[in-house]
Amino acid sequence: MRRVPVYVWVVVLAFSLVWISLGSLITPGAKSQDFLNIYTGASLALDGKFTTMHDVDVQLQREKKFLPSIEELRPFVRPSFYALLLAPLALIPFAAAFWVWIGAQSALLIGCWAWGFRRFGRDALVFAAFSLPGPLGVASGQDCVMLLALFVIAFELTDRGKPAAGGAVLALMLIKFHLILLWPVALLLQRRWRMLAGFCAAALTEACVSLALGGMQGARTYVALLRNKSLDRLSPSKELMICFQGLTENLGIQSTVGTVVVVVAILAVFVFAVYKAPLWKMFAVTAVASLLVAPHVYGYDATLLLLPFLLTIFNSQQPASKIAATLLCTPLPFGFALAGKPFAIVSSASLVIFLVLLLYESYAKHSEEPPEMRLPAV
Repeated sequence: MRRVPVYVWVVVLAFSLVWISLGSLITPGAKSQDFLNIYTGASLALDGKFTTMHDVDVQLQREKKFLPSIEELRPFVRPSFYALLLAPLALIPFAAAFWVWIGAQSALLIGCWAWGFRRFGRDALVFAAFSLPGPLGVASGQDCVMLLALFVIAFELTDRGKPAAGGAVLALMLIKFHLILLWPVALLLQRRWRMLAGFCAAALTEACVSLALGGMQGARTYVALLRNKSLDRLSPSKELMICFQGLTENLGIQSTVGTVVVVVAILAVFVFAVYKAPLWKMFAVTAVASLLVAPHVYGYDATLLLLPFLLTIFNSQQPASKIAATLLCTPLPFGFALAGKPFAIVSSASLVIFLVLLLYESYAKHSEEPPEMRLPAV
């Protein structure tokens, strides 16, 4: 086990105190916001109400049971198979379950930091401690750290020569399916057939489990919930998003044509950057591009990008890419997502610049990766 120098512990402790202070401001409201919908999904699953789980009226009635004063729905938009996994949480009373959830997410985040230390060394702890999205997500009662943990496991399995298992774990991230939209495309472009097979097998299993739980009626109700335009909480404050919506909203682009141009440009950069990229770069490019082209992506969703940033810092041969990844590990870029219009564009624009730099690295001179960092197409 590597010995961690004193300066690393000082930095980690200092930023942990900062995040605890931030959390003390955000966390009290999280119980009645993001955590409420997660607990509602768990509660409905525990009662076996999968057919009507995604019905707006059913969810609101259940939320009023936990918070009688609530007037507006905090919708549970996760698939049924995930609700089934969450069901044990509802065995704990609502108030206590909230702190159990916060504690579990915090422990999981620290576990991901520990993985970074073991994989990349002591400096990775510093970069991880600086990163804002993870602590922000935990304090908000979100489950974004769970996605980071799955992402790390998927990379580790694939890097160890177990691509099918890595793909299967990657498919577990379908609990927030809009954040991994481009992964099947990336696996096709890279001809990673075994990883794609594992991904498809796990995804099909999840779909079948959800269909078996809720039936066709449950599936139709779920689709109706996702398409319900009256639920403002599904897409509030677009200018604060870190995806293409954040770009277009802050730039004042309101036309469909303008939005399409932005998305197509991001997709073009993704295709050229991911083609024949080594494993680490495939994970970095695909993760960033997926978040940029997906709707409804906020700062805490960038928690899973800690892995791509660390991979770039420790594997890239281009100073520009390494510097960009280092800056994205600081609180500043995603901190701007909390600012008002037009300053919030810094978050989404920073990700676009990072993606372009990864594309540049693919075609720059002297950018070939060391042989040990490459994996053959599998």
